Amino acid sequence: MTGYLPVRPFDSDRWKQVERADDQARIHMIAHLMWSRKLDGLNRSELVALLGAPSDASYFRDRDYVYWLGNERSLLSIDSEWLVVDVDAAGRVSNYEVVRD
Repeated sequence: MTGYLPVRPFDSDRWKQVERADDQARIHMIAHLMWSRKLDGLNRSELVALLGAPSDASYFRDRDYVYWLGNERSLLSIDSEWLVVDVDAAGRVSNYEVVRD
């Protein structure tokens, strides 16, 4: 479900360029990234090569990697959406999901 925002194909270079809070490129690409399952089984270095350095989000300390996506997709957007990624003991992506803060 994408709400009212368009779905754009995932573009690793564009994803890594997001720096401003008003840049909604990631929120537009996240559905495509999730559907493509590109993250499945990646090791840590492959994940960082694909998505870049993780965001600094201290309230997600129990997660291995966190990427800020943008403002939540709703009419009253008061929170942010994040991609959180967990890796297993072998250092491979084992789980990922979009969450709100």
